[in-house]
Amino acid sequence: MKLSLFCLLTLAILAIGLASSPQAHAAPTTQFEEKRFAKLDTNGDKKLSEEEFVGEKAGKSATKAKKEFVTLDKNGNKSLTFNEFQRR
Repeated sequence: MKLSLFCLLTLAILAIGLASSPQAHAAPTTQFEEKRFAKLDTNGDKKLSEEEFVGEKAGKSATKAKKEFVTLDKNGNKSLTFNEFQRR
C-alpha cells in the first residue's frame, strides 16, 4: 500500500514538472510561427521580404505592417529571418 502511494505521488510530481516546463508551452507556438512564416515566404528562400511580410494588406494595416517590418529587421538587410520574425 505504501509503495503504491509512493509510486502515485512520484508520477504526479513528474507530470506536474513536465506540464510546467517552458518547452511544453513553447512548442505549439513555435510550430504555428513556423507555418505562418512558411506561408508568407512565397518564394521559399527562407526569409521574408517587406512585400511578403506586408502581403495583401492595404491602407493603415499596410503602413503598420511596414513599420513592424523595419522594427523586426534588426540587421537592416531588408529581409526577415525566422528568428527575427518570431520576435514579434
